[in-house]
Amino acid sequence: MFARPAAMLLALSVLAAPALAKTDWVNTIAPTPEGGIRIGNPDAKVKIVEFASYTCGHCKVFHENGIPAIKAKYIAGGNVSLEQRSFVRNGPDFSASLLVACQAPRPALAFADKLFADQDNWSKPFADMSAADAQIVQALPPGQQPAKMAQLGKLDTWADTRGVPLAKQAACLNDSKAQDRLVASRNEAMTRHKLQGTPLFLINGTAVPAVYDWGKLEPSVKAALK
Repeated sequence: MFARPAAMLLALSVLAAPALAKTDWVNTIAPTPEGGIRIGNPDAKVKIVEFASYTCGHCKVFHENGIPAIKAKYIAGGNVSLEQRSFVRNGPDFSASLLVACQAPRPALAFADKLFADQDNWSKPFADMSAADAQIVQALPPGQQPAKMAQLGKLDTWADTRGVPLAKQAACLNDSKAQDRLVASRNEAMTRHKLQGTPLFLINGTAVPAVYDWGKLEPSVKAALK
């Protein structure tokens, strides 16, 4: 037997130490104080905020094409985070946004995926809503309108088969605090950031004007990373 030098023992211990696990930023999901959902490193150098509407065609395209690219190219490395916030532009948006907001962050994002993927189908009954039904909604107090809108537009039955049971929906749609947060988010986008259309993107708190798709947004992301 022979004694190993201390330096050799130290080297062996370093070699034997397990590698530190790499953070999975794409699956790091958390709510934000503003009522949004953030994906990625909370301390990322570049923080993107997206104001999106569930009835917006440009938002649907960005959600399907842009978000996967951001996750793979930027969020995964920890340099960029993406916060998604609802922008309510009409009654169906309000109801859909409340159904998203009443869920924990991960299932909320999954439900948002379904809203965008099936946008044409769930939004069609609202487009076909009669003037009489619209008057029924408008005659109600504002806090009761989202629930009635969801019922008359059949969003309630659509959501029931996609993870938000009918038994839970009344509490979601009549949640006055959630309603207030959505209104506040809308007001912030319009007054502070001068939103002209959806989606609206902020990079590190500054609005990127007249950009509605990933191809035009990416150069601004690259510039912010330099």
